Amino acid sequence: MAELSDVESASASADRVSWGRRLAAGIVDGVLSAILMMGFMMTYSSFTGAGATMPLKALGALVYGVEALVAGSTAMVAGAGLQLGFSIVLGTLFALFTSRRTSIVAALFIGITVGIFIWVAMELLVLPSMNPTMAARVALMPLAYFVAHLLYGIGLGMTPVFIRTFSRKRHDNRRAERPAEALTI
Repeated sequence: MAELSDVESASASADRVSWGRRLAAGIVDGVLSAILMMGFMMTYSSFTGAGATMPLKALGALVYGVEALVAGSTAMVAGAGLQLGFSIVLGTLFALFTSRRTSIVAALFIGITVGIFIWVAMELLVLPSMNPTMAARVALMPLAYFVAHLLYGIGLGMTPVFIRTFSRKRHDNRRAERPAEALTI
């Protein structure tokens, strides 16, 4: 019975990840998710002739209104900051509820579900009331906006990989600190 509790104890300690490491994993994951989403939107926008910077300016319209479309770099920086900030917050929240043992497939499924939920909330609630300039731009490319949110969800789904990566050094150090046990014959 004591051996079972030792195994359970070792398993529980293997699952523990410090808040700092979770925070770091969430930040990196949030940045990755933002890059996937905005990279796709900027590429799509460039190929359709709207200009690669249009998605950033449309996001910046939350701060500058319709003038963001002609405001130049200040609106783009505001848009990029908004996207990165939101993505980092959501990536961090996602990391707080993810363990080292979370299946990547399960995390991808949940991440894509969250991405779709965000897409619905943005389409129906947030954009029409808070950023009508972006709502008008998104209406010109609804499928691309949906795909961008799927990519965002895929980025969120990578959270267990980052948690494992950031906690691996600590886990490896603990393994090295334990004395070797003799095998029974």
